[in-house]
Amino acid sequence: MNAHTATAMLQGEQSMDATLYAQARNLMVDDQLRPSEITDSRILEIMRYLPREHCVRPDLRNAAYADTSLPLAQGRVLSQPLLTARLVQAAEPVAGQRVLVVGASTGYTAALFARLGLHVTALESNSELAQIGQGFCQAQAPDVVWHQGALTEGATDSAPYDLIYFDGCIATLPEFCDRQLSAKGRIVGLLQSGSSLPEAFSAVREPGYSKPFRLTFLFEAQAPLLPGMVPEHAFSF
Repeated sequence: MNAHTATAMLQGEQSMDATLYAQARNLMVDDQLRPSEITDSRILEIMRYLPREHCVRPDLRNAAYADTSLPLAQGRVLSQPLLTARLVQAAEPVAGQRVLVVGASTGYTAALFARLGLHVTALESNSELAQIGQGFCQAQAPDVVWHQGALTEGATDSAPYDLIYFDGCIATLPEFCDRQLSAKGRIVGLLQSGSSLPEAFSAVREPGYSKPFRLTFLFEAQAPLLPGMVPEHAFSF
């Protein structure tokens, strides 16, 4: 086999892989998302495009579009596609607004928000995941600004944010939310109280309310706690 033939075969294999992944993305949208009340056409079209396989370990790429969360590193996961779509839709993203993605891991949700037209700051504490996420966003959403640091501290440089999005589960809202959220901003994520299943929530400020934020619970889900997201030094509800 000469070098030209070998190169042609390799290019053919790469092309076939790309075709199969594209088919898998379409199946994900048509079989998982659309039947489950994901009605925002922007989210559906972007998730047909974003190469989720680049956000998981190489040995799990063939499962990138399965209806399941996939392990990343140190207890972190890439949330199942439907959970991501439901939470992003619940966030009611508006082009031009600022969003802080807390626990951005390998960059999939940060890139999704960026392609929806938001100004995205991606916060990640794990250097390995942040490196993957930065590479993914450089290719897919180069305007995403990455910040590596403790998830419990937020990212002050681009605050205040119109939306704070927790890409994973928390035990309660950390204190930085009150300082870094705009007056009319909102917070979306998963909250786990005690031994119960985590619940998706949306939180907003409300004048005259006795606590910093009013929470609305949306649906139950499964996700591990983000690093450091424990009840100490946080708001109660």
